[in-house]
Amino acid sequence: MASVAPAGSWESLEPKLSPQVLDAVSTMGFSEMTPVQSGAIPLFMKNKDVVVEAVTGSGKTLSFLIPILEKIHRRSRKLGPNEVGAIVISPTRELATQITKVLKDFEPFFQNISHQLLIGGETSLEEDIATFQEVHPDILIGTPGRLEDILSQKRSGVNVKELEVLVLDEADRLLDMGFSVSLNKIMSLLPKQRRTGLFSATMTDGLSELVRAGLRNPVRVVVKVEDLVGGGGQRTPASLHIGYILCSTSQKLLLLSHLLRQEANNKKTIVYFATCASVDYFYKLLSRLPALSDFAIHSLHGKMETKKRSLTFKSFTDIPAGSPGVLLCTDVASRGLDIPDVDFVVQVDPPQDPKAFTHRCGRAGRAGREGKAVVFLVKGKEETYVDFLKVRKVPIQRWGWKGGPEIIEDMAEEDEDEEMAGNDDEALLGKIIREEPEDDAENAEFLKGLQKIVKTDRDLHDKGTMAYVSFIRSYSKHEASFIFRSRDLDLGALARGYALLRLPKMPELKNEKSGGGIQGFTPADIDMDKYKYQDKQKEAVRVKKLAEYKAKQEQKEKEAAANGGKNDKKRKPINKASAWSEKQEAKERKMDRQLKKQRKRDYLKRLANGEIKADEGKEGEGDDDDDKEDEKEDSKEEKADMSGAEDEDDEDSWEALAREERLAKKVKKGKLSSKEFDKEVGNMFADL
Repeated sequence: MASVAPAGSWESLEPKLSPQVLDAVSTMGFSEMTPVQSGAIPLFMKNKDVVVEAVTGSGKTLSFLIPILEKIHRRSRKLGPNEVGAIVISPTRELATQITKVLKDFEPFFQNISHQLLIGGETSLEEDIATFQEVHPDILIGTPGRLEDILSQKRSGVNVKELEVLVLDEADRLLDMGFSVSLNKIMSLLPKQRRTGLFSATMTDGLSELVRAGLRNPVRVVVKVEDLVGGGGQRTPASLHIGYILCSTSQKLLLLSHLLRQEANNKKTIVYFATCASVDYFYKLLSRLPALSDFAIHSLHGKMETKKRSLTFKSFTDIPAGSPGVLLCTDVASRGLDIPDVDFVVQVDPPQDPKAFTHRCGRAGRAGREGKAVVFLVKGKEETYVDFLKVRKVPIQRWGWKGGPEIIEDMAEEDEDEEMAGNDDEALLGKIIREEPEDDAENAEFLKGLQKIVKTDRDLHDKGTMAYVSFIRSYSKHEASFIFRSRDLDLGALARGYALLRLPKMPELKNEKSGGGIQGFTPADIDMDKYKYQDKQKEAVRVKKLAEYKAKQEQKEKEAAANGGKNDKKRKPINKASAWSEKQEAKERKMDRQLKKQRKRDYLKRLANGEIKADEGKEGEGDDDDDKEDEKEDSKEEKADMSGAEDEDDEDSWEALAREERLAKKVKKGKLSSKEFDKEVGNMFADL
């Protein structure tokens, strides 16, 4: 079953495509168009701005590359040496590289049209400028940062006056990643008489604003997959089967191991984690797991060096079809990437941004291929996510267990209930029963094996700790926080599932037991002083630091013994119980002083206006003495728990009050009018 229905032959398009394009798509194996291609290409070629929203894997890349090539090829005047005819902006380096790869397939048919890839990290800006001036590309493909840099540099010589087309691929992702400033800067440098295309799998409010700002009377092309069962449309290809498995927090790695051996022993699989630290840790850990020794495991995330990212991506895509390969990654590999032969996607951690869910799943089941995707949800806490996805038109069905996880055939919930109700207990033996096992002996044994691997290298312990902390912080920032609630997170089971030996020190673990554990987790019995790094350089540094620490401790003990068992360093005793109350008292005293100052200001003003006599103000002047006494009494406390800025404000206030009193005496003696007094006092306190 094809995921995207054919929409006619390429020859049927109006306006007609050039023979070069027809030959190219035929050579690439595309005999017929997809709906998004049949809808977007004619509009783009007829000088319309387009906004294209289509399910992942529907052929959006050719929908903008073909019009770009046609427009440049059909120009009456060829582009000059430094003139650029089209710019394609992509959110990630990997996606930009992939677009360039597709464009290279057209090179044999359009030898007079050249292009250049502009992404940061692999080459410097100077090198990119030199390449531009040497190659004179007609098409620029790149990420927003590098494109902005090269367009802003006059010395680059880039001339965009003849620009025909601007394309924003995965436009919503461009905004989500914070590129709105760069996009606005780039568009301000381009001519307004151009064609602009926005291509994305989802539409957002930010994208609508960009449409209004950067496009002129755009035509919207929306391609959805028809839901024959429930009516309406869905956001994923029909050939992509999405499921969820309920498990405990500590069972996820066991479940992943089972699924890879069961479902992906002869195919490529992408496994998504929430954070970069998690990818680093589980890559190291799973690579050493004997059960997965047959798999070629790779890791990819946004914090890797650009060259390493590119090499990893190439290594994974180059794995031959039929060979088991696993790519552990974050959402950096969730958008637009068309990796050959990926048939299975596992989401160990649901994404922070719910929109990323369909993009992750969409790495499988592309261009008509059958694909499967599964997400792990914590039983009793995260099931509501299923209803949330169904509201967003993501078809998802439950998968079951059978002596460990086993994929079951897609079946309507009503049919499942009927089947279960119509069988007695004996008849159900040997069938898949929809009950997920609790934390059992198999999982305990599996996690014990992971801990043994962690004990072989202290670096694994460090990476595991970082992964644990980063996941907790990531979980607390989940956009669907009404489902993924931090307070429901079982930190003990999570630590067990991460095969930690010890718990890190962090605010979330303030209820840690005296033995270093929490509910659901017991620290491993290991001497941390003898726990070594496999890396000899790291181990040498650790041993040196440990020796220095022990030497300092011995020195302190000797000094303490010389002083009769007392430490020579005197420390101010801290009364933890009274810290809060003391701060409250200091705050109250400060408020009292402020009230007294206000009363004195009122008194001086009335005195200056002749409303009262000097003798009647003794009470107010007495307040001044009280203020000074309070200040002397509290000055030490103020230095301890108030900022220096507050002390300076108090001093300025008293100086102003003293000056105000002098002015009041001048008014009384007739040397200053009341209006002048009010003016001086107003300016004085305005400065404060």
